[in-house]
Amino acid sequence: MSRLCNGSMFAGGRMLAVACGLLLGGGRAYAGAPDLPSTLRLENAAIIPRDDATAAIAFNIAWESSWRHEGNHDAAWVFFKARPEGSTDWQHVRLAADKTMNPTGYRSGSGTPLELFVPDGADGFTGLFVRRAEYGAGKVAATGVTVVWDLTAARGITKDTKVEVRAFGIEMVFIPEGPYVLGGGTATYHFYMYTNDTEQTLPYLVTGPGAIPTGRKPGRLWANRDSQPEDGGEIPAAFPNGYAAIYCMKKPITGVQYADFLNTLPPAQAETLFPPKAPVGRSGTGTDVMYRGTTDADGRLLINGLAWVNGVSFAAWAGLRPMTELEYEKITRGPRMPGWDTDESLDHPSYWLVTNMNGWRNPIERTVTVANATGRGFKGSHGLGTPVLPADWPRADAVGAGIRGGFGISGNPSYRRAAALVDTEATHSWRGVRSAPKGVGL
Repeated sequence: MSRLCNGSMFAGGRMLAVACGLLLGGGRAYAGAPDLPSTLRLENAAIIPRDDATAAIAFNIAWESSWRHEGNHDAAWVFFKARPEGSTDWQHVRLAADKTMNPTGYRSGSGTPLELFVPDGADGFTGLFVRRAEYGAGKVAATGVTVVWDLTAARGITKDTKVEVRAFGIEMVFIPEGPYVLGGGTATYHFYMYTNDTEQTLPYLVTGPGAIPTGRKPGRLWANRDSQPEDGGEIPAAFPNGYAAIYCMKKPITGVQYADFLNTLPPAQAETLFPPKAPVGRSGTGTDVMYRGTTDADGRLLINGLAWVNGVSFAAWAGLRPMTELEYEKITRGPRMPGWDTDESLDHPSYWLVTNMNGWRNPIERTVTVANATGRGFKGSHGLGTPVLPADWPRADAVGAGIRGGFGISGNPSYRRAAALVDTEATHSWRGVRSAPKGVGL
């Protein structure tokens, strides 16, 4: 459920009311595997006046079971929504930052030493990543974390406007830059490196960013059975091929997260994106409809029941993007070669500690495919804080998307039989990713 915490500020000689929303993550796997809700908390948000162009937003943050070591780390993706007094329309808060890592005016607060970094570029400044500043494991807890709000990008909001602000957070896992292999092995419906028409067991090594040649010529990426990429073509350089570093949602979208998303949309738009099969309830009528995430008898959150359009709309609203099927293999396999995942009756957890991923008893993953031109046209752009899909994303009809891994498909991370399946049913889970800002490493 969403929870508000009250705060206040003085601007232009008067007090401005503030509230912050608490977005919980976590869930239970699609087929019933248990999982506990996320412990991520964002509390005590307050707006601090600065000048005509900017304000500051301070908040407290905490979550359990965090880690950072020489292999990878977790982090929180934090973003904000605001609306002026008397308005029913929430707008995304655009941040102001003069550099990516620990920008001027940002504060990591007191408590666990933290690093703050703000993605820039045409689809940047929509939120920030918060992670441990030092190697370690356990609870993260800090008070007075502070970011800078670009008031010049806000509609109808100045330093003298009475506003309400909500802070949202999603737990993420860092997948570092580096080479990895696609497919290979003896499993059916997988990628492999083409050598001849009879050899289909050699994995394809992704060695860097850039285009990947595809087709039935030696050394190219190819696939057996169904969902092949273009024969004699290439996966474009702009398509996220898995080599670059990304942050992946630690858990799929929960009913609570999706309800908080709906509660910031205009009523008519929220109605079109209400998933009747997902664990989201509603009460009230007209402009007073409120959504809530529901739980099972044990109090655990549920994560199934979303269609492709629900997932991508949430991702665009949160400043994230869909993952590609190549990134999916990198996230699940890590740097390992084929052979560790031979028994499809077993679940094979993500190498990088992304949870509820890959296996018979875990949710399927919705990915952008390389098996048709629509999917290959994806350039990896991120949402801008509204449900409007960027132009390069597969649309609501799910053409260009597909299914990898999970319940009812396969426990093997290379299995691609449904990689280009056009599926618009609201019976799945969904998780998003965000490309890591340049210069952000382990």
